[in-house]
Amino acid sequence: MRENSKKILLFLFPSSGEPAWLTFAQLSQLVPKLSRAGLLSTLFLLDKKDLLRIDKTQAEWRYSLSSHGVSQLKALFPALSMENRPRQSDWVLLVFLNSPKSDQNFRYLRNYLSQNRSIALTRAVYLLPRPLVAQVMPELEKSYRNSVMVVEIGRWLFGDDFKIIGQKAGLHDLFELYSSISKEIDRLIEIKTTNKAFTQQENLDFFSALDRFLGLLAQDTALISLYFPDVISPLELLARLQKLLKI
Repeated sequence: MRENSKKILLFLFPSSGEPAWLTFAQLSQLVPKLSRAGLLSTLFLLDKKDLLRIDKTQAEWRYSLSSHGVSQLKALFPALSMENRPRQSDWVLLVFLNSPKSDQNFRYLRNYLSQNRSIALTRAVYLLPRPLVAQVMPELEKSYRNSVMVVEIGRWLFGDDFKIIGQKAGLHDLFELYSSISKEIDRLIEIKTTNKAFTQQENLDFFSALDRFLGLLAQDTALISLYFPDVISPLELLARLQKLLKI
């Protein structure tokens, strides 16, 4: 999915539990590099895929996410799923056995698992949060039958899961980055609330914060709230970014 489409869908996500509606003018502020025709085309394609709701009852149309759009965004960014808060039992272990001829030494599978937010414990053992298993299972079924083993973990018997998973998944770094973005968004909200508009530099700061937030969402496995319960949630950060656009 293109970055502009991700931003549009993200800002239409119901971060507070209620549908989020934005006008064409507000969406154009979000993707300023898109021409009017380009934005109309993007919205048309998203609507054609049944990802949008469109309110045509007012002079200026408003846009929101359909249920399909919400599901697709949750699949793209698991951290947006409030129900995806794992417990200790919500783990699946994937073990490499014998590499198939189509993927000698599991080179492709390692890269594939990394891209799908799996945690490498060793070169042959990966840990997955239970909600992510559905994303990788089709690839395993297609290319790795009798080559890997997947088992569900009931509970930890030995080992410090905070240290093991926290280090392997880079959760402390993620916590620091979320905290940094939170402070930047709060600064921008205060500025825009006072001045009602951004300077050119502040506008650049907004898009920088948004791009950083998108980058974090792409790597967030929805684990951080388990090990850092005080971290500001991605949904709350998204709600603040949405607020910035409407001020």
